[in-house]
Amino acid sequence: MVLFRGDVKSKSLQRRTSISVILPADNIHFLNDSEEIVPQPYKTLYFLHGLYGSDDIVLANTSIQKFAEDNGIAIVIPCGDNSFYLDNEKAHAFYGEYVGQELLDITRNIFPLSDKREDTFIAGFSMGGYGAVRNGLKYSENFSKIGMISSALITDDIVNYTEDGNVLRSRDFYESIFGDLDEIAGSDKDPKHLIETTVNIPDIFMACGVNDFLYEKNIDFYEFLKSKNIDASFVEAPGEHSWEFCDTYLKEFIKTLI
Repeated sequence: MVLFRGDVKSKSLQRRTSISVILPADNIHFLNDSEEIVPQPYKTLYFLHGLYGSDDIVLANTSIQKFAEDNGIAIVIPCGDNSFYLDNEKAHAFYGEYVGQELLDITRNIFPLSDKREDTFIAGFSMGGYGAVRNGLKYSENFSKIGMISSALITDDIVNYTEDGNVLRSRDFYESIFGDLDEIAGSDKDPKHLIETTVNIPDIFMACGVNDFLYEKNIDFYEFLKSKNIDASFVEAPGEHSWEFCDTYLKEFIKTLI
C-alpha cells in the first residue's frame, strides 16, 4: 500500500485543496518473501468525509488504508470542508462539480486509475453519504456504485429549521450551503428528485445503525428506492453515528466492489 497526501489546484473551487490517495501498490511481504501485484489501472473509490471532517480525519479514524491493500483498490479522499459537496455559486466553490468530475480528471492524470465507469465508485459517511448519493446520481455517467453510510439525508427537515445556536439546527447555516431551503425539493439537491430524473442509476448500498439519529431518514430513503424498483441494498445493525460503524460498513461496501 502506498499513501500520497498533498494538495491540488482546483478550478472548481478556485483554490488549492488537500487530498489523500491510497494505492494498492508495493504489497511486498518481507517475512514470507512474496509480493502481490494488483493490475493497473486500478479500480477507484472516491470517499467523502462528514461534517467537520477532512481527508486526514478519515485516515486517522478508519482502517481504510488496510481495506485498500486487502482488496486491491485505490481510494481517493478529498477535503470537502462543510460543503455537503454542493455547488455554491456565490462563493465560486463548486464542490459537486469538483468531486463529480474534476477530481476524477485530476487524479486519473496523476495516478494509474481506471477511467471506466464500471471501475469507479463514490461513497461517503454522514454528510459525505449525502454528497455521494447527490453527486453519484448527478454525475451518474462516471460512477457505477454509490455507498451511503449513516447518510445525512436531511433535506426534508432543514426546510423547517429556525434560528438556533447549534449549527446542526441552524437555518442560516443550511441556507449558506443549500441556498433557499424552500427550493430544495424538486431540485438537483434533492436525492429523491435525482432518482426520478436520472436515467442510468448506479447500484446503491446503504448502511445505518439502528441507534443512529439519522436511522429513520435512511429507512425512508431506502423504502423510496424500493418503491421505484431501484437496485439498492440496506444493512441495519446495532450502532450509533460513529467512526466504528463507518469503519465496519465501509469495509462491507468495499467488498462489493471487487
